[in-house]
Amino acid sequence: MRGVLIVLAVLAAAYGTALFWPGPEPVSHPWLDGRTVERAERIAHGGGLGRAPANTIAALEQAMADGADVLEVDTQLTSDGILVLMHDDTVDRTTEGAGRVADLTLGEVQALNAAFGYEGEPADRFARDGINVPTLADAFGAFADMRWIVEIKPDTEEAARVMCETIREAGMETRALVGSFHDNAMAHFRAFCPEVATGMGRREAFSFYVLARLGLAKFHPTRAVAAQLPPRANGLDAIHPRLINAAHARGIAVQVWTINDPGEMETLIARGVDGIITDRVDVMAGTQGE
Repeated sequence: MRGVLIVLAVLAAAYGTALFWPGPEPVSHPWLDGRTVERAERIAHGGGLGRAPANTIAALEQAMADGADVLEVDTQLTSDGILVLMHDDTVDRTTEGAGRVADLTLGEVQALNAAFGYEGEPADRFARDGINVPTLADAFGAFADMRWIVEIKPDTEEAARVMCETIREAGMETRALVGSFHDNAMAHFRAFCPEVATGMGRREAFSFYVLARLGLAKFHPTRAVAAQLPPRANGLDAIHPRLINAAHARGIAVQVWTINDPGEMETLIARGVDGIITDRVDVMAGTQGE
């Protein structure tokens, strides 16, 4: 009973402080300034992997044609220090090759067919023509006017450093938002590139969610300008209205992954999410009446 009373006293003190303690100013960043605000943004997952092989120039081109607002891609670091668009830490699943990306040179990775095993639409064209694995720098160059969400897959300081260098060399400081499941990689990237927008790492997102549900999110020290979240996590409603309201009070955009069902898209849009990360940008465009 004494423990319960102590917990209640601490919560009462926290809520009392929250009532009078001013929250931080809403975040501001050029990446946010470019948003489509009249509707939820269409974010092409893996460059648009429902319509072309994931993380390829072909997928990015198709996503653009389908009406994407933001291009989302995954990156791995080659043995010679180049970031390439690749989800897995090996090339086994998406190419005819084998081995860890970190153990292969850029030349070895780009010699592989990134359309290998693709089963989306139209699979025959991609299988026949073949597609290589692009570098992040090449992808930026091909779509320099787009806004991006770029994920650091390796949980290393080196990957974070190269990400910062690649973004700066491409002049994409205001157009790229960097995300990672790894709080360690995110911390390194923020130290290297404080001027570039970031999302939330896994622990960072969970702690923000908990504080949002408790009505205390204004005390969270996050530097993120956006949160990329699944609709549910560990049985919890990750896109709870309190989470959305708390994020918006801080100026943080809420983006949900990976949603391909039109009905679920409509439900989340009605809740007020800012963007939906989807394999099928064309389906989302149809849901929004275009």
